[in-house]
Amino acid sequence: MFKRPESRWVLKTQDDATVEAFADYLEDYFRSRSKKPSKTSEEEKRAYFILMSRLFYNRGFREIAQIDNFFNTSSSALNDPMLLPDMEKAISRINSALENHEKITVYGDYDVDGITSVSVLYKYLSSCGANVDYYIPTRSEEGYGLNENAIHKIFENGTSLIITVDTGTTAVDEVEYANSIGLDIVITDHHECKMMINEDGSFTEMIPNAVAVLNPKRPSGDYPFSELAGVGVVFKLLCALSGNTEKILNSFGDLVAIGTIADIMPLINENRSIVIIGIKNMKAHMSLGIKSLLLASGNEREISSTVIAYTIAPRLNAAGRIGDPKTSINLLLENDYSQAASLANYLCEENRRRQQLESSIIADVEKMIEQSAPNDKILVFASDNWHHGVIGIVASRIVEKYGKPCILLCGDGENLKGSARSVKGVNIFELLQKNSSDLLKFGGHEMAAGLSIERDKYSDFKHSVIEYANKTITDKMLIPVIEAECELPFEKLNLKTYDVLKLLEPFGTGNATPLFIVKNLMVSEIEPIGNGHHVKMKVSSCEIASEPVTMLLFNVDPSSLNCVAGDEMDVICSLCDNVFNGRRSVSVHIKKYKLSNSIESNDKVSKLFYDNYKRNNKITDDIMLTREHIVAVFRKIRKQSSETETYHPYALARSISHELNGEMNYARLMLSLDVLQELGLISYSDSDLIKVTYKHSLDKVDLQNSKTWSVVHKQ
Repeated sequence: MFKRPESRWVLKTQDDATVEAFADYLEDYFRSRSKKPSKTSEEEKRAYFILMSRLFYNRGFREIAQIDNFFNTSSSALNDPMLLPDMEKAISRINSALENHEKITVYGDYDVDGITSVSVLYKYLSSCGANVDYYIPTRSEEGYGLNENAIHKIFENGTSLIITVDTGTTAVDEVEYANSIGLDIVITDHHECKMMINEDGSFTEMIPNAVAVLNPKRPSGDYPFSELAGVGVVFKLLCALSGNTEKILNSFGDLVAIGTIADIMPLINENRSIVIIGIKNMKAHMSLGIKSLLLASGNEREISSTVIAYTIAPRLNAAGRIGDPKTSINLLLENDYSQAASLANYLCEENRRRQQLESSIIADVEKMIEQSAPNDKILVFASDNWHHGVIGIVASRIVEKYGKPCILLCGDGENLKGSARSVKGVNIFELLQKNSSDLLKFGGHEMAAGLSIERDKYSDFKHSVIEYANKTITDKMLIPVIEAECELPFEKLNLKTYDVLKLLEPFGTGNATPLFIVKNLMVSEIEPIGNGHHVKMKVSSCEIASEPVTMLLFNVDPSSLNCVAGDEMDVICSLCDNVFNGRRSVSVHIKKYKLSNSIESNDKVSKLFYDNYKRNNKITDDIMLTREHIVAVFRKIRKQSSETETYHPYALARSISHELNGEMNYARLMLSLDVLQELGLISYSDSDLIKVTYKHSLDKVDLQNSKTWSVVHKQ
């Protein structure tokens, strides 16, 4: 069985003098802006300023001016859109099309960045009285980007100007075809440019011969910030066309924020300002489409980057993954309440269907993993039964669970096409490049890539890529590392701390949700929630008298959890707020937990005793069984809710041990199971988890009929 290695916890360090200087600045900054007296003591305030200062330091801040810039999120902090290369050419051609009533088609991508980009530009051009249409290629038939068939179809329908959004930078041949039939193209995009190596070793950008190519990543450009989303580039175009940044932000800031967050762009610099203003606008006057989507999803929380990332974006994305992305665009353009509600409900249903497809594919992949070589450093699988629109998400889930790079491919006619995802430190693009001789095409970056291959070459490709990975990827590279900002005292797990952290929002790439180490915790309750997909715990401090705090552990099977009430542990966690029936409370999300050293040590020693008994029939005092031990195990199994249940053996042993005042351990549990199985009362299968089936026998049994019982007591 594959077993993900234990993660390594890294606690970030800071320079104390810099932290103190930052705290002094923050104290003055917030005092000058405070409008009402605070009930918080000066000592407590200082602790919060120190906490914020540590977070700023961890994000690379070394000067107070950087903090000042961080908090300046007004539109005045945004860069001049005219700094984008070819902006004047783009404005001139678009204005000409507007003046001459030419038909304009907005050509976008099927992800959320593309969907919001199309919606924003379509809305703006419509408000200018333009003759405008939009086109999004189908994921399954056309794939990403411009293609000649689509260009020809658009031209035949009377379009004289295509404006691409979130695509087009690498479409050199496609633009040449458009030029040959007299169709102009303005490209707005944010993807990397192709580069050509010159004879002298220098590089020249290879961009399409379009009317204009607006891209902040163009090496020949001078735009100060290269990490705009596709919709961010569209936003810049509209600011330049209208000459009124404030107006564009008020009209389209919500969609620009959604696209930026959904495309996992770094929430720093301009993106931070755009997202903050966009979310503020959403709170003030939410569009009908977004409001309908939130209502349909049952979301009760205040709009935030988290709500956008985990509620809004997946539902808008679902249509592009497994259905028609026009459904999402129609919702964002809709003005009729009942129609918007209908579209929103449909997207929520599509998202549920997407989740079901994911779950089904994950189950398939996990079966394949169990049947494959456990020591391979990369996971490579293919199936004709998988949906191309979701295998990228599945690959990410598999990487997260197993801690190894993953390549998944599905049927595409005569070929296979798929997605690759990686772990930090393993460049998946480079890995594909080294094994690309069998590939039809591939592209991507260090952490994610797409690829296609002829069916009959798949076996050779799989063999070569696994062989290469096994040679180049070390065990150390596959040990997951989790970085924590600092240690947080248990008493700081409260809403005040969360509200302080909120001042650093929005969180996302480049400004990650803060993770903290909290030590010496006692678990008092454990409860499965979310139909058994998540776990809720009540946890208190081992060191101070305190009310318990609710902690949540997501995407974990409760039966596989090596933790029970009564355990002591440390956690890496993030803070969130929870609103229920109008009441707000702090919620702690556990990223990882570690049981106390004494628990882990006792479990390991007890397992060694049991393993030694199985090999050598050797019994020690710690493994000696009594009738009470066996009865306690049998009573526990007899209470299980179904005939067959799965348990984590260490957790089951400790659970019974708490009931027996420490008399149970792993060795005694396993010996008791052996005895009960030999007596025909249960059957069980043993691996990392144990499956126990209760036989419901009414016959009386004699312990002497158990070989294990006899051996243990004979010694």
